[in-house]
Amino acid sequence: MKRALAPFVTTAALAALGAAAPAQAQSNVTLYGIVDTTIRYTSNESAAGNGKVQMTDGVLTGSRWGLYGVEDLGRGYQALFVLESGFSPDAGQSLQGNRLFGRKAYVGMQGDFGTITLGRQFTVIHEVIASYDAMALANLAIVGFQGGNYTGGVRQDNMVKYAGKFGGFTIAAQHAFGEQPGSVARSSSTGGSLTYAAGPFMVAGGYQIMKDTTSYYGVTVPNSDQKVWTLGGTYTAGPATIYLGYTNSNVDNAGYKNQAGYLGAKYQFNPAWSLIALGTYDHLKHAGDSGNRFTGAMMLDYAFSKRTDVYLEADYTTLTDAWRTLGAQPTFQTPFYGHGSRVGVMAGLRHKF
Repeated sequence: MKRALAPFVTTAALAALGAAAPAQAQSNVTLYGIVDTTIRYTSNESAAGNGKVQMTDGVLTGSRWGLYGVEDLGRGYQALFVLESGFSPDAGQSLQGNRLFGRKAYVGMQGDFGTITLGRQFTVIHEVIASYDAMALANLAIVGFQGGNYTGGVRQDNMVKYAGKFGGFTIAAQHAFGEQPGSVARSSSTGGSLTYAAGPFMVAGGYQIMKDTTSYYGVTVPNSDQKVWTLGGTYTAGPATIYLGYTNSNVDNAGYKNQAGYLGAKYQFNPAWSLIALGTYDHLKHAGDSGNRFTGAMMLDYAFSKRTDVYLEADYTTLTDAWRTLGAQPTFQTPFYGHGSRVGVMAGLRHKF
């Protein structure tokens, strides 16, 4: 359950820290979060082919806590902020490079014109891919692998982002500053997206360019411009939803070219039980070689309430040729240690507050 902190509580806390708080401000701050934890078995977790059982952060959603604040400025305008911290509940450690607010940290304004935000936040193309993914780009890297690697990072620092809804259309645009001496473009990222929703249909597309990328799936690459575009959509008929999408990614100087197709489905049997199945097929070209990656996953979820659920998940991944070479490198995001396949099974518990 989200907890609203009354304005006088916020003001008192600021005063205790020696900060000034405007007496006329009419604002609220909400504390929220998710704790999602699983016990997971995976095969081929060493060069010898040994399996591993571990407790991990959840498959569906990354555990986090955050603060959301909004102030009514009158005339239809509002100021807002979000500070969101990711953590691993199995060890109580901060994630996103041990940042205090590594998931999100931004301030913004909203009104009839839309919303403008400044700070660390999700990229627009990541949000598009998540919209046509049945698991919304699962927190489990092997299932949600399109998320950060195809988009130059799930989220980026130093970003200015705009989003506006006009009838059935939603448009979004972003620019993340590279902050490099002597060059505005170096290490920057620019992108945009367009979404249309009407009745049971939703279709979305986006494009993004990341200047001077130096890592791909955790593997160091020469400075490269990564260009990504994607198109996908969903269709809902009663308790069933179908998800379909395509993503194209080129990492120029490093020579990586990916084409990925995605198909997923969700069926809501009743308010408590749901079933999700998905498959992603990726064709990779690199250094005169090519290879394929396929990941299939299925998850059964039972909701005790709107805030608490348990789930069982199983996934299977195969790599061939160029994909297998990439996956054998020790810095690869989910190393395969020279093996061409992996099986994973897990049980999880999630609570939202």
